[in-house]
Amino acid sequence: LADRLIEPGNIVIDVKTGISGAGRGGDSKFGYAESNENLIPYGLLRHTHMPEIVSTIEKLSGGSAAGLVFTPHLVPMTRGILATIYCRGRATTEQCLDSGRRFYAGRAFVRVTDKPPQTKWATGSNLAFVSYAADPERNLVIAMGVVDNLGKGAAGQAVQNANLICGLPETAGLEGAPVWP
Repeated sequence: LADRLIEPGNIVIDVKTGISGAGRGGDSKFGYAESNENLIPYGLLRHTHMPEIVSTIEKLSGGSAAGLVFTPHLVPMTRGILATIYCRGRATTEQCLDSGRRFYAGRAFVRVTDKPPQTKWATGSNLAFVSYAADPERNLVIAMGVVDNLGKGAAGQAVQNANLICGLPETAGLEGAPVWP
């Protein structure tokens, strides 16, 4: 968005999240017995993260996020989030990767990779892995990202923010490698 390689309207965000990503409310569908061997969309049309997503898209692009679709799906794994984002744009994969590398340069916890990311890459860490695939002939750009929602998404984010507030290095206590071999 920041380099205007994609159009800000008509973005489709398809998110797969482990059962810990949907919260611990009393709804039985968020328990492992119900979610195992199952795939459950939730928060359709009015998900709580929509305002934040719209605000970020509009800030980065200077355009409208009208037509945005965001659908999270509960998948039978404990932790992790994979976001696959479908956009319109005539950029090449290499242009998108270059843009991502520039945008995330200096960000201690973001890794831009030329391979589609996997949730296991981030397990137990504060890392985010980002990648892109593009087909300019089809006017299609796909952005992908993974995080461990229990690391980067919750606890890691709290520690990272506390570090900044307390004047500590942003990375203090968060530089552990992912725990998956």
